[in-house]
Amino acid sequence: MAIILMLWGLNVSNSQLKATNTRLEQLSDSKDEQINNLRSKNDNLADGVQQLTEAVTKQNAVMADVLAQRADTAEHNRELQNEIKRYLATDKCALSPVNSVAVSKLREAAEDSRISSGKGSVPSNTSRPDQPTH
Repeated sequence: MAIILMLWGLNVSNSQLKATNTRLEQLSDSKDEQINNLRSKNDNLADGVQQLTEAVTKQNAVMADVLAQRADTAEHNRELQNEIKRYLATDKCALSPVNSVAVSKLREAAEDSRISSGKGSVPSNTSRPDQPTH
């Protein structure tokens, strides 16, 4: 009878161990699946970061080109302004004062134009700094 009880006890223990083993295998399979999912997501994130890095690198190259073009344009504009100043420095019309009546009419026309386009008012002192106002 003691042997039967021992066999029965071993059978119960064996059943419990089988059930525990089955649960552990299922848990292991679940963890493996979670690990594979995380690896897949990690790979996707790494690809996204790589694409973002490449896009930022391209954007930086474009911005460097734009900045270089702006610098070239600014230099060209300075050269043109200096050239215009040189030509105007020797031009009789540029050196002579503008009739004050003509200045007033031009200001009125500009004011009317800006008001009708909604841009606001024209500054009243638009005379050249090297010429007296008439």
